[in-house]
Amino acid sequence: MKRTLEFTLLILGLICSFIYIIFAFILKAGLNAPDAQAQFTKAFEENNQNNSEISADQVFAMLNPASNLVIVILIISIIFAIVAMIFVKRQRILAGVLAIIAGLISILTFNIFSLVFFIVAGIVLFVRKDESKHQFEDVNFQDNNHSADDEIYHQENDFNERHKKKKDDDPYIY
Repeated sequence: MKRTLEFTLLILGLICSFIYIIFAFILKAGLNAPDAQAQFTKAFEENNQNNSEISADQVFAMLNPASNLVIVILIISIIFAIVAMIFVKRQRILAGVLAIIAGLISILTFNIFSLVFFIVAGIVLFVRKDESKHQFEDVNFQDNNHSADDEIYHQENDFNERHKKKKDDDPYIY
């Protein structure tokens, strides 16, 4: 079965996660710039006139580990989404579970777009069933013996042929 919608949703979620991870790397690089701490301290002191209990140095010190944590969480979410993409065609339930897990992990970084794409892809993977030609192809009711089916088919064909011959012989039967 074609799973184009699921692939598209997972790819869009991955693109959003990659964009978010690029922003996290830019934030991390900006925090490591030499004059970034001085500018941050100056802006923090201008905006914080009521002398709060937290200083600019403490906030700046918390941002660096937070950016590391965001990057790690996004990488884990991306790994789950890529594994879900691998299993979309073969095992849709596993792929749906992995997509939902990737969405729930991405919410930890406030990555709302990826959350929506991954959750919707997971739900669609659960809801859309695989198309099969035979409803009970995996169930073994008759030990794969199709002789009864063949007999019914031949009986129907014999009846149809007799009815057609009767119809051809009698001009009043339509």
